[in-house]
Amino acid sequence: MKRLITLIVFFLMLMMAIGGMIAEAQNYTNTLSLKDRQKIENKFTSFIASRKFSGAVYAVYQNNVVYDQGAGMATNTLKNGSDVAYGVASVSKEFTAAAIMQLYEKGKINISDKLSKYFPGYRHGDEIEVWHLLAQRSGIPDYSVDSMDDKVVVTCYGDDSSEIVIRTDASAEENRNKIRAFFMSEDLLFEPGTYYDYSDSNFAMLAEIVTRVSGMEFHDYVRQNIFEPLEMTKSAFIDDYDPTVITEVAKTDRSEFNRDYFTVKGAEYGCGDILTTPKDLYLWYRGLTSGKVVSDNSYRMMTTNYSKEDELGYGFGLMISDTSEKKVIYHYGFIPSYYSSIIFVPELDYFQVVLSNHSDGDPHLMAADLARYFGGTVDVIFSGIE
Repeated sequence: MKRLITLIVFFLMLMMAIGGMIAEAQNYTNTLSLKDRQKIENKFTSFIASRKFSGAVYAVYQNNVVYDQGAGMATNTLKNGSDVAYGVASVSKEFTAAAIMQLYEKGKINISDKLSKYFPGYRHGDEIEVWHLLAQRSGIPDYSVDSMDDKVVVTCYGDDSSEIVIRTDASAEENRNKIRAFFMSEDLLFEPGTYYDYSDSNFAMLAEIVTRVSGMEFHDYVRQNIFEPLEMTKSAFIDDYDPTVITEVAKTDRSEFNRDYFTVKGAEYGCGDILTTPKDLYLWYRGLTSGKVVSDNSYRMMTTNYSKEDELGYGFGLMISDTSEKKVIYHYGFIPSYYSSIIFVPELDYFQVVLSNHSDGDPHLMAADLARYFGGTVDVIFSGIE
């Protein structure tokens, strides 16, 4: 969201530093001693306490859980933890990209397809290709959703910002169609393919492409083709989750949105609408990196940096830092008031997720601190973070 642009840019620069300067020490080993495990646990706990953090941290190294703790309250009666579900915001983009790549593998989509194939009549449809959406290089303006008094306002950030109002009593389909028509009516910010510019609009369009190509509603497609095969039993979508199945859900503090964000249906379609737990995200990491979700070729395409001219690398739905020997794959996310950060280094088999239901404690920056400390403990240098 544009109103968090300063925080987001700062966080991304820190995360770029993690990946851009990562190096492996000569005495690197694959296992951690009991002493090192205790050092990590103590230091992580210290970081969390010093930040007044509310949420959950889950870290796994070489198939061993090195940290699994929650802090603060998910609800009035439920403590935060790795089995609690949180809105993961833009981390959802990874799943949308994987759905597209699955359809690509089946020959139902070509990533060089023009958008006019899927959105006839779109005035920029012959200029933009599917891969431009995946790599955040389309030029389609970003949008954000804000609550203003008694209204929910969608702002599109073109050359001049413009706004529309969506209804909380409208269906998810009505709202997402209205939002998509809104940003598709805007001029492009640049010629597609020439520049990187992060935009939720790209992934809202990709989700709609999945629906039109697969013959299944996007949420149903992801449930059947990603959640179920990976046994992500506590994963759903904020628009339509079943509270009798996913019973432990962290509530937001409403400090940045004056109503229950779950009531705004369709607003984050494909770009930020997944509800899941830290432990389920670990299953996602395992599935994505092991060939269970997409083929090795598709995974390579997803983790290729298509934005080398920019300080911030981006693949297909994944942020990439590949300026040294070890590639760092990550993503951050924010929707009111959920903060998310996922970091993994497949070559080292390190996975870390930080999910929060409160803005206190700078959750994104804390995630960078945790990664830096862990790297020092295993003799892998995550440097450059101040």
